[in-house]
Amino acid sequence: MSSKTRARDINAPLSEVIIGEKTYKLVFNNRCARVAEDVYELHYGQDVGYSEILRSVAKVKIKALMAMFFGALVAGGSEMTWPEFDEGFKFDSIPGVKEAILRGIEASLPKPQEGKEPNP
Repeated sequence: MSSKTRARDINAPLSEVIIGEKTYKLVFNNRCARVAEDVYELHYGQDVGYSEILRSVAKVKIKALMAMFFGALVAGGSEMTWPEFDEGFKFDSIPGVKEAILRGIEASLPKPQEGKEPNP
């Protein structure tokens, strides 16, 4: 059995965000990634992989941040629909949303092991 980390093994620590009066859990795991890919396909009309979404997050593309944030909400147990999210989502109403998304993504990625070279 291989000891390499696979995509299905990724699971970041849980965090929370307060929107209005309600607290939502954010989970950055495989479900989050799948939901973000689904948002791109179903709502943005683009079939892109998770790595492309991550590159767009790093470039601070709003649609990527929205897809990841929605994915993290759904993975955290929110039953909010995309239309509800799309209607109510405002970056200025959620302090630190970009930083929370970036921290969650970073925490979900495998850490390099000391003394081992990264896989190409």
